[in-house]
Amino acid sequence: MDIDYVYCMIIDTIKGHRDLSHAINQHKITKIINDNNWCGEDDCIDARTVRRMIEELIRLGNPIISTPVKPGGYAWGGSDGEALQCYKRLRRKGIRILLRARRILRNSERGQLKIWNT
Repeated sequence: MDIDYVYCMIIDTIKGHRDLSHAINQHKITKIINDNNWCGEDDCIDARTVRRMIEELIRLGNPIISTPVKPGGYAWGGSDGEALQCYKRLRRKGIRILLRARRILRNSERGQLKIWNT
């Protein structure tokens, strides 16, 4: 399976979902890709790979937004309000992760946890 083709299929699939009320999840995207490629056992991709590819597409500047609200999924661009909502949710999540990391460091057994490669 050509990896560039898969990236294009992911973008085309998500572009068909323009707001979060019509978001598509990674499992449905995976099924669409695998069904359209008539993949054999060794040629199929899994939902985790699709999620990583979507993260890469976002990193490269594609306007893909997401929501964890059931059924959850991804949408292309969405409204300004939806993009802002996605930003705020991810920002809160990032802050919680950083606070947890700080607590782990502070609460380490001896209080002298050595952190390498930071």
